[in-house]
Amino acid sequence: MAFFQFKRNEAIFSEHPFLDSPLILASGVGRSGTTVLRHCLAAHPKVASYNHECNYIHHLMRAANLHMEEVGDSVPVGRREFWRMHRRTLLDLYWPTANWRTPEEYSAISTYSMLDPRSAIGLKEAFPRLAICYIIRNGIEVISSYQSFRGFKEMTFEDVCKLWALRQDMLQYQSSRPHIFLCRYEWLIRDTPKFKQTLESAFQSIGLEFNQACLAPLSKRFHPTRFAGESRHAAKDPKQRSQRWKLWSDEQRETFVRICGEAMTHHQYEIPWL
Repeated sequence: MAFFQFKRNEAIFSEHPFLDSPLILASGVGRSGTTVLRHCLAAHPKVASYNHECNYIHHLMRAANLHMEEVGDSVPVGRREFWRMHRRTLLDLYWPTANWRTPEEYSAISTYSMLDPRSAIGLKEAFPRLAICYIIRNGIEVISSYQSFRGFKEMTFEDVCKLWALRQDMLQYQSSRPHIFLCRYEWLIRDTPKFKQTLESAFQSIGLEFNQACLAPLSKRFHPTRFAGESRHAAKDPKQRSQRWKLWSDEQRETFVRICGEAMTHHQYEIPWL
C-alpha cells in the first residue's frame, strides 16, 4: 500500500503512445494452440505485439483485483487512476516507448497471457477497450502434450488434469462477456473459415478490420510434441494424436475421468474409452 500513499507521480500518469489503445489478447491453457493464436493476432499490420508468452498480466491483474476488492473505495487514488496505473505498468513492460519508434502506425496492441476470471476482470478494468481470444483444446491432447513437453515434465499427470479442468471457469465466465471470443484448436487445422470468422469478430470489436495476413501463421507454426511410445508419423497426424489415451495407464485414465470428465462434457469432447 505504501506505493499508493505517495503524492501523485506525473511520470507514472504521463502519456504513453499506446495508453488509450485497445488490447487484443490471446489466452488459453498452454499446449492448446496459444502460440499459433498469438502469432495470428500479431500478424495484423495495425497491431503492435509483444510476441512472447508471459503470464505476468495474469498475476498482476489477479493481485490488483484482489486488492481492489479488499479495500474498495478506500484506496488513496481514485478507482480510474488505480487501474490506469496498472495499465501503464503493463505498457512500460511489454511495449516500452523506446522500442516503438513509429507508434502512430498501430491501432491496437496484442500479447498472450493465461487468465482466470479474477485476472480477466482486472484486465477489463485496466483496458476498457479489450478483446480476448480464448482457445480451448481436447483435454486428452492437451494433457498428453504436457507430458511430452520438456518444460512441463515436472508436473504430475494429476496436476496437469487439474490445470486443464480448472480453466472451465473461463468458459463459464466467457458465456456472458461479449468481449471474449472463443475458438477451438480444431478450427486451426480443420476449419479455417470458422477461425477466420472468430478473428473477424474480435478485431471488429476493437475497431479494426480483419487482415488476411492473420491466417499466414496457420501454415507454419505447428510444432507437435512426440508422446512416449508414439511414432514420428503419429505425432504429426492430428487424428492419431487424439488416440494418445491408448498409451495411458488404467490409473491415468481413471484419474482423467475423475478430474476432467465434467469439463470434457462441458467442452463437448468425448471420452472414447467410456
